[in-house]
Amino acid sequence: MPGRPPHIRDDDILDAARDVFRERGFATTTAEIARHAGISEGSIYYRFKTKEALVAALIDRETQPPKVLGELAARAGQGSLEANLTCLVSAVLGSVERGHPFFELLDASPMSFRVHALLRSHAHPPPTEIVALVGAYLRAEEALGRVRPVAHAVVGHAIFGACVDRVRSRRIGRHAPDDTAFVAGFVDLLYSGLAPPTASVRSESP
Repeated sequence: MPGRPPHIRDDDILDAARDVFRERGFATTTAEIARHAGISEGSIYYRFKTKEALVAALIDRETQPPKVLGELAARAGQGSLEANLTCLVSAVLGSVERGHPFFELLDASPMSFRVHALLRSHAHPPPTEIVALVGAYLRAEEALGRVRPVAHAVVGHAIFGACVDRVRSRRIGRHAPDDTAFVAGFVDLLYSGLAPPTASVRSESP
């Protein structure tokens, strides 16, 4: 009985697919990906069954929320609200920057419908998990009185959408590549909407 190819990890195949797709788009063949990875084409299909499944696995991996987003709720109440929001927005922006180019490629691909169907079948398809983690952080701060009651999912979607627009705009040259001013300006806007009315002076504690 044939066994699992012993010297190649799923992540190695996904790394090769990421590199080839970035250079040539989703029209490239699995044979080209296999050559790039130094394996047989059959090894790819042994792991992922179809090209659509390979693309869905790559997008799922590239859009996983950064670890810091999962840790923010536990850090609620520590440091300043602005510092935590800066960390949050920066993390979401980095995640979008890593994963969004593949969605742009997918939207121009004939396999788009089938890959989106696979992504929707996941327990937490992107950007659902990112929005949920933003909501968990905001609920934790709200329980401490540092954030006024808000629609957490709406704020999460607003942050995610703003970061998508930032990445798109930067890719077509409408904005400078430095994201510092974007993050600072967006955090200023978020703070104004999230801070309770009694927070007349912003905390500067580390």
